[in-house]
Order: sequence, then structure tokens, then C-alpha cells
Amino acid sequence: MTRRGVWIGAFAVLAFAQTLAYYVYLRDDPGNYNGAGASGDQVAYVDLAQQVLHGTWQGAVHYMPGLPAVIAASQLAFGDPRLGIAVVQGLIYAALVLYAARLAARAFGEAASVWAAACVGLNPAIGYYAAQALTEFLTGAVLLLLVGAIYAWARSPSFVAAGWAGALIGAAAYLRAEYLVLAVIFAAILVWLRGRLVLGQAAALIGATALVMAPWVARYAVTTGQPALYNASPFSNLVLMGTWFRVFDAQTFSELQQIETAPGSREEAIARAATVGPRPELSQRYMEQARGPYELPLGQTLSLALGNVQLNLRQFLVNHLAEAPILIWAGHTPVRQADAQNLPTTARYLIWGSELALLLLALWQSVRAYGAQETRPIALSFVAIVGFLTLVHIVVAVDERFTTPALPLVGLFAGSRLADLARGRQPAAVRYASSP
Repeated sequence: MTRRGVWIGAFAVLAFAQTLAYYVYLRDDPGNYNGAGASGDQVAYVDLAQQVLHGTWQGAVHYMPGLPAVIAASQLAFGDPRLGIAVVQGLIYAALVLYAARLAARAFGEAASVWAAACVGLNPAIGYYAAQALTEFLTGAVLLLLVGAIYAWARSPSFVAAGWAGALIGAAAYLRAEYLVLAVIFAAILVWLRGRLVLGQAAALIGATALVMAPWVARYAVTTGQPALYNASPFSNLVLMGTWFRVFDAQTFSELQQIETAPGSREEAIARAATVGPRPELSQRYMEQARGPYELPLGQTLSLALGNVQLNLRQFLVNHLAEAPILIWAGHTPVRQADAQNLPTTARYLIWGSELALLLLALWQSVRAYGAQETRPIALSFVAIVGFLTLVHIVVAVDERFTTPALPLVGLFAGSRLADLARGRQPAAVRYASSP
């Protein structure tokens, strides 16, 4: 094995090791799996896995079945679902490092492989989510495979290659339903790259996505009488909650979150919220929506959302167009919730600055790569995913957690940019055209 291969293998091992280390670190955190009244997504996914194991799936609000199925399989293998999913995702993480190195070598040259492996395998934000029963890590693995599939399709376009990309999008949708939108986006990318000659293959991509999703949609059609993806749509809740991003000061919002998650009726929560903060009427309105019906009619949802925006249009635009795009990409703080408040300010900003620097390096690399015919498909795919995640999550669910799936791709591109900087400033079109 070459020295380069040894380094890549070492980074893969470190990826697995940091996943297990995070599992131990997070295992007893009340903000993750246990603690009095814990009701986070991790708990819900583990509970759904038990339904999968016993064949009693009933669904739960807006959760898709992909992750519960993986947790169930890991539980069969390792006994404990929390340990099982950490081990399984740790192994996938190690494989992901190897794949990222291979894809970087093919697209950007052999020298990029070690740098990409390092940026993917050593990123604590990836290991943090790989250790938990959450969808973010597995969707990141699927997105990396999807970009590799588009790169392979561009080198040798075919219906089979396009269908494989569509199947991967379907797999991502089994983890989080919003990724179905990528079928349309990536079909458009195929046409953008090759023109009308590949319209049939673009349609095959969408068709493959639909075919992969068909069994799940049919299941709901049989059990409920109409096609669906889950029991209740999260659209209303996500849109309304998105409009409240940074409206309150930190102390007020913390108190409101405690009231929102505390036991008791909706009426009691609203009454308590009406005494909180410098503008109690806003606190009361927030609680009415946070503890209100989860799935409001579309017209009512949009009307309420518009009313929230009009409360302070200028603040809304600044919050969502200036602050949110930075926070959702640079706000990853891979420590326990209980420890986050004790993290020194310098350390917090160092972590955030590092994440933002990686993103900027990745975008820089994608712009340079777009100029070369050979690497244009992979660059365009990366920008499409970053753009999609940014657009969705500056409007709804403004949380850095939901940009985590792009971090393996960020590591691949940032690592390749660092490799280019390390070996000189040869024009990208010349360097990439000569890559294997």
C-alpha cells in the first residue's frame, strides 16, 4: 500500500473511532436519548424501530421509515439500538471517507484524495451526528453517492446511470421526504449538461425516484384510502416556526421553549407565555402557533405566516437573508446540549469559523471546477445541493442540523481546494482535464 493509501485508511479508522467516542459522550445526555420527559427525534426514531421489528408500524407524525428500518437492523445485530446505530453509521462513515478520497482523486487528481479524506474523516460535526439516531448522517452519505453517480453519468451517459441517480434520490426521501425535490433539480442538471438529447434520461431519473417511492406511497393508499408519505404533513408547523427565527431575545426564547415542551394543556401553555418577555403579546402568539394544530389548512398557514412576517418585515428580511445563511452553515457546535453553554466563547467562534472556512473553500473549488468540462457535473451537483439546503432552511427549520448532510461534500471540495493550493496554482481547466 502506498503512503497515500495509508493516510486515507488512517482517516477512515479515525472517522469510525470518533463516532464511537461521540456515542459514549452523548449516550447519557438528556438532550439526546434519555432524561425526564425526553421527546427528541432520537427517541422517536428508536421507538419507531421497535414498531418495525414487531411489524406494527403505525407511523408518527412526519417521520419516514428509512432510519427506523436501519436502527431495527442494527438492534438485531448489536442488541441495543443506540449502540447499534452508532456502530453501523460509524462503519458507513469509514467507508464514506474511502469513497470521498476515491471520488476526489478521479475528479481533481490523486493528490486531492488525502486532503478530502482528512476533511471528511476528521470533521467533528459529521461524527457528532453519525453517533446518533438521526437522519442527518445517512442523508449525507446518500448525497455524496448521488454526486458521484452524476459524475459517473456525465462520463458515460446512459439510462441505467440516470436511473441509479434517481434511485439514490428515492433512498434519500425514505430518510427525509423533502429530498424528493432533488429529482426535479437533478433531472434539470442532466439537461443543462447535455441538452435535449438526454431528455429521456432526465425523465428516467424522475421515474426511478418515483418507482423507489411507489411501495411506500401505495402502502399509505391501502391503509388510509389516499396516497401519502406520512400521517401528518409538517409543512404548516415548519413554515410557522420559521417565521419566528430570532424574533425573541435569548432569555425570552429559552423560557418559551421550556413552556412549549412542559407538560400541560395548550391553554395553560398559552396563558404562561402571555407573561413572558418584553412583548408578552408576541410570546402568546408564538405559543398559540407552537402548541396549536400541527397540520393547519394551507390557506390558514400562509395567512398566519404573513401576519408574523408583517410584525417586523425589516427584521424578518435581515434575519433570514443575512443571518440565517451564515448560521445554518457555520453554527455547528458538536458538544452536548448541557455542555454548550459552558463552552468558552473563543472555542465556539473557532469551531464556527472553521466550518465557515471549509464551506468557502468548497464553494471556491466548485466555481473553479465548473470551468472545466470534466469536473463541471460534480461542481454543479454540489452547488445545487448547497443551494437547495440553504433555500429550504433559511425559510423553515432554521437550524444548522439540517445542513449537516452536505458536510461530506463540503469536505470533499474543501480538501480538493487545499490540495490545489498546496501543489501550486496551475489553471483548473488544465489540471482537471489531466486527472485520471
